[in-house]
Amino acid sequence: MKAFLLTAATFLAFAGGVFAQNLPPDYLWEVGVNYGTAGYTRPLGPAINYQGTRTNTVPDFSVRLDYYINPRWMMNVDLGTRKWVSYGTWNLTDLYGQPLQQREITFLEARHAFNESVALNYVIPLYTRYNTYNKANIYFGAQFGLMQTMNDGSLAYTKYGISPDSSFSYMSKYDYAAGSGHTFGIQMGITYYIVPRLGLNLDLAMRYASIKTSDQHYGSENNHFYLLYFPETVGIRWRF
Repeated sequence: MKAFLLTAATFLAFAGGVFAQNLPPDYLWEVGVNYGTAGYTRPLGPAINYQGTRTNTVPDFSVRLDYYINPRWMMNVDLGTRKWVSYGTWNLTDLYGQPLQQREITFLEARHAFNESVALNYVIPLYTRYNTYNKANIYFGAQFGLMQTMNDGSLAYTKYGISPDSSFSYMSKYDYAAGSGHTFGIQMGITYYIVPRLGLNLDLAMRYASIKTSDQHYGSENNHFYLLYFPETVGIRWRF
């Protein structure tokens, strides 16, 4: 009987060691990418004729590094880019003051709007049934960072093309100049781990951006703009 108990105890100790080895360690870091779309408002601040009246959704891409301070708090660094462009309609008049047909005007605020941001998030961790590992993280928090916009400040002109003055040219595209500023906002999301190290991420955010440019057109009245944008992205995460 003693031999049996000794054998059983040895087996349980060995089995416990084997199963303990199967438990993943605590992963404090994550690296990943996110891709999706972002809606945004027309830029405010410039003269109203150069704000446009409508926008569309554009691709939004970012790379991220997450650090879990503890199971409830996570910090992350986000590097991302997207494009900002708005559209308006101008009522044209020729050189003699005669009214012409309306034409659409494009205002390119940023060919690339780059952000370098830091966020602090509160995390709600979810575990597998027997708490073998962290199966998902729900998070929400606040973000702050810097932003640079890449643009060349050029103007493009197009000929009217029809009577009464087919040779009349009008400005059809206005590119804001390059600029820099800051961004801040809020976000929420969830990361679901397919296996202990690899996860899928869904992230929804609202951001405010304020940008000062070097625009010299029309008395520099268009050298500061601000807008809201709303990234909605999916991504992958790798824990280590």
